[in-house]
Amino acid sequence: YVTLGNAKAKKTVYVETSVHAREYMNTKFMMKVIEDYCRGYDTKKYKGKKYSTIFNNVKLVIMPMVNPDGVTISQYGPKKIRNAKLRENLYKIAGGVDFKIWKANARGVDLNRNYPVSYRARYQKRGSEGYTGTHAASEPETRAILSLLRKIRKTSKLKGVVNYHAMGSIAFGGCSKRGNVRKVTAAMYRRAVALTRYGSSAGYNAGKPSIGNFREYVVYKKKIPSITLEIGVRGCPLPSSQFPSAWRRNYRLVLEEAKLLRSK
Repeated sequence: YVTLGNAKAKKTVYVETSVHAREYMNTKFMMKVIEDYCRGYDTKKYKGKKYSTIFNNVKLVIMPMVNPDGVTISQYGPKKIRNAKLRENLYKIAGGVDFKIWKANARGVDLNRNYPVSYRARYQKRGSEGYTGTHAASEPETRAILSLLRKIRKTSKLKGVVNYHAMGSIAFGGCSKRGNVRKVTAAMYRRAVALTRYGSSAGYNAGKPSIGNFREYVVYKKKIPSITLEIGVRGCPLPSSQFPSAWRRNYRLVLEEAKLLRSK
């Protein structure tokens, strides 16, 4: 992960991408965001404030790729997984699915269904998507993120979390919890929609359980405001032709949220 800004800042915004393997365009996007923010750190301004001024009081912690094994599978297939046992098992659990659309990690667990919130063990089967794991936080990637969140909170106030997924050009920011978490999540969501012009998530998967979902874990278990942005408009992996649009709509998003959360 990357820490950008004043390492001693008392406030932090956490950003993560590529939880799902086939959504790896988000990693390319977020790496370019990091490069852009670093190049302009002392010279560029956003809404009258230098990047350095914004990030002096609220630092960014960015995880550009949560699921590296899964991304490798989506890009190259199981043949590039070095562990022979994992590689052999992938062919067994694939169920004929094209590896290009793989979402899970190399153990066939959907990492966005593996967090300890509304959890159901062994929901669905190991494979490309949907399998929750043998128990909550069963996966090393999940445990690594939980460990990082604990580390952040030891030295600063984690003010908000931004998650990038694909696809649909949709923003998620619903929160039934009352109080400050709901208020700040709503403010983050409004800023995101105004900037990206993404559609509302109202009614999306209505009636279906959000088992082990990371954003819901952050909001309801840890009481941290959080939003999710889904880039792109076609099936994943997104074609490279969609990168310019995703960049234009989103490159200022983290700046916008950091600026907002400086005063929260």
